[in-house]
Amino acid sequence: MRIELKGITKKYGKKTVLSDVNQSFAEGVYGILGPNGAGKTTLLNIMASVLSTDEGKIYYEGKEINELGERYRAILGYLPQKMEFYDHFTGYDFLKYMYLLKGGKQKNPEQLNDLLQRVHLYNVRNQKIGTYSGGMKRRLGIAQAFIGEPKLLLLDEPTVGLDLEERAEFKKMVKEHGKKGTVILSTHIVSDVEETADYIVFMNDGKLLESKDNDYYKSYMKEHGIEGLEQYYLQLAGKWLNDAASEI
Repeated sequence: MRIELKGITKKYGKKTVLSDVNQSFAEGVYGILGPNGAGKTTLLNIMASVLSTDEGKIYYEGKEINELGERYRAILGYLPQKMEFYDHFTGYDFLKYMYLLKGGKQKNPEQLNDLLQRVHLYNVRNQKIGTYSGGMKRRLGIAQAFIGEPKLLLLDEPTVGLDLEERAEFKKMVKEHGKKGTVILSTHIVSDVEETADYIVFMNDGKLLESKDNDYYKSYMKEHGIEGLEQYYLQLAGKWLNDAASEI
């Protein structure tokens, strides 16, 4: 599978949120790292076809996604940064509802209980979502994103509100899924990327700074005495700022 972003640009009024983003994604786990305001959420919203671009196009297997329409959305699993729920639904009813929206009979209904087990919600599956804590709702959002084993899984700040045990299980789910599809994980939590990603994409101020495989970064940091991706990112962002200033 291959997703290609070509010249993706998005503006809100005079503010450019994404500027000429070009990137390809194949199978595996991709971690998009950057501070708040880097453009990560906007990029995932565009990839999920929730937002349109001002310039540029996205291609799935060589075909533009707007032309594919429902055929493209059928391969998607998506966890937005802020997800709304129907509080009068039970956790199980919500997953079943999402399951039906995603194709129902074409998928595996037994997967719903499996997902509830994995996100530690099986014992409260028949409770109304309105009684769930913020962390429980986040885990339910994670579960719905995995329904139907989507070929393209988009996850925006997925581990916010999760405890250590829940984050560990989530990381297992991501790594497993990356062996059979494409996972794009957007976050500012460096450890989530360090421990799950096969490839790392660095962003800042709406621009893609660098994209390489995780093994490259591990080797480079060891060779240059850099203590972790956070320090590497700070050096990379500093170099980018200096280069940008020199062009003014």
